[in-house]
Amino acid sequence: MRVYQSKTEFNCGIDLHSKCMYACVVDRDGNIKEWFNVRGNDFEYFLKRVAAYRHDMTLCCECTFNWYWLADACEDAGIEFVLAHALYLRSIHMDKNKNDREDARKIADLLRTNMIPYSYVYPREMRPLRTLLRTRMNYVWMRAELLAKETCRLMVEGKQIKKTPQRPREPWKQAVIEAHDNPHLKALVETDCTLICEFDRQIDRLERTITAESKRQRWRDLHVLLSIPGIGKVLALTILYEVGEISRFPRHQEFCSYARLVKGTVASAGKIKGARGAKMGNGYLKWAMKEAVQVAKRSHPDIKAMAQRLERKHSPQEASAIIAHRLGRCIYYMLSNGLSFSMELFKQRMKEAA
Repeated sequence: MRVYQSKTEFNCGIDLHSKCMYACVVDRDGNIKEWFNVRGNDFEYFLKRVAAYRHDMTLCCECTFNWYWLADACEDAGIEFVLAHALYLRSIHMDKNKNDREDARKIADLLRTNMIPYSYVYPREMRPLRTLLRTRMNYVWMRAELLAKETCRLMVEGKQIKKTPQRPREPWKQAVIEAHDNPHLKALVETDCTLICEFDRQIDRLERTITAESKRQRWRDLHVLLSIPGIGKVLALTILYEVGEISRFPRHQEFCSYARLVKGTVASAGKIKGARGAKMGNGYLKWAMKEAVQVAKRSHPDIKAMAQRLERKHSPQEASAIIAHRLGRCIYYMLSNGLSFSMELFKQRMKEAA
């Protein structure tokens, strides 16, 4: 766990909510200078209250869903901003009394004493594309849910349709609608199929926008990722924008931990008691790595043979996890050095790990 080292004279803790935020400003000795509530999250009012301290002040808030605007406002105002990791920030819950006012003071004290476990502040200019990617992924999942419902309806009715390619959708849509006799079911199926077709259009539109912008901003990293077996355009974009800047990870171990490719351990008296932290990290990266391994096992003979050898010693899930971990290490060094994928080097490293 990394902690932030505060170097300023004054430290401000913020307990942030959607319609208000409590602020507490303390000096290095822990003396409270300001302790107030900002209704309506009026940042101009906040700046007036801390005007005497903002020249040498660090501000910290917990990693909630709405921290983006506060980080951007601090950047514009020239105030050092620290994002506290919500999962690790448990010290604010230890006292008997817990409220917004006390939480702000505790965050300020933790910041003053260099005990704030901090998170990465994702760059403002890259957030819109990452949001588009995540939204596109949600649309794909919703479309898959609708397609599954149509398949289940046909099975409930004991009917089948002739083998029809799902792209383009119109022939498939017509065949599904005609398979039902009841007019009410026909109306329901037609509505769902229309939604599926609309999801197709919107997903394609988002993909074109994201691909064009990523080629303009980070074409080198995109082509590096596309050289890896099992990683196509969507997975490459997901990895690229979930990682952000690869330089923020000093070692490949930190990157693999962030991608949920390794677990933590619980040890006592020199004995490992178990594992922990399986869900600490970025779930989107974990999904992308798992998908890349499954696609590579189907499409690349060398990785398929590698997985089969591992499955003789481990379960299929463990074998895929081993390959995903090794793939994560490759991605780290490839993005750091701008190198394309080398299957010979990958196989050599897999043999060394085995």
